[in-house]
Amino acid sequence: MPVSIEKAVGAGAPNRSADVEAVQRALQRASDLTLDPRVHPGPADGLCGDGTEGALERFQRRLGFGRPDARIDPGGVTLAHLNALLAIGEVEMSFPFTRPSTHPFEGPGAGMRAFGARRSSGTRAHAGVDLYFPDFTEVLAIADGVVTRGPEDFYLRTFAIEVDHGPFVARYGELAPDATPPVKKGDEITRGQVVGRVGILKHANGKRLNVPSMMLHFEMYDKTQTGGLTQNSTSRSARWTNGVPFFRRKDLIDPTGFMHRAPLPG
Repeated sequence: MPVSIEKAVGAGAPNRSADVEAVQRALQRASDLTLDPRVHPGPADGLCGDGTEGALERFQRRLGFGRPDARIDPGGVTLAHLNALLAIGEVEMSFPFTRPSTHPFEGPGAGMRAFGARRSSGTRAHAGVDLYFPDFTEVLAIADGVVTRGPEDFYLRTFAIEVDHGPFVARYGELAPDATPPVKKGDEITRGQVVGRVGILKHANGKRLNVPSMMLHFEMYDKTQTGGLTQNSTSRSARWTNGVPFFRRKDLIDPTGFMHRAPLPG
């Protein structure tokens, strides 16, 4: 359920008890969805202290806020993102493969596969999670939706599609080129349906990228913004973190928690 508050909550706010408790419960849920204990405010007691303000600040930092204010206002950007996250959490999802990934995409050992990992000598941040699977493994839709873009060129001779899954948009990247792609723009798809196959990343000389395995590059957006998903470093609508650009639309979110929690299809 979306959070509705009458007055602001957090640093320097009126902090009505009912509003504070509503925000605390929402942040508890956000912590669960993102697997991030740092955005957990503590008990939902209606009292706004360091725990609640700290959780709000850390939630804003997750969103790439350059100047988090540890405050959530009715009709504000932080509330819009929080409600968008809660709505995504209501979607029935499944993992985009029939078995777990062969390499970790979160926590120790995830390395470059993780969301936010530094790429290109630290000049950009990784905008998704990389799920390592053998060449041409079938990629499955994580939820019902509509293909809104693609297949189209993406990265190192692979393709991508974009799917509107209701409360969020997902980009399925690094898919294999296919003379007869399983889905195309305008198609309605169902959870577990084949939407592509794991592609092979190749340099201009035709040699494979030297990585342990090929992969699905997976991104999620909470739809609090509109327009193209890929941005440039000078765009005011690009997502940044700690001064490093993701080169993606500002409503880019970390898909790690959702992929970690998603059950295998069937």
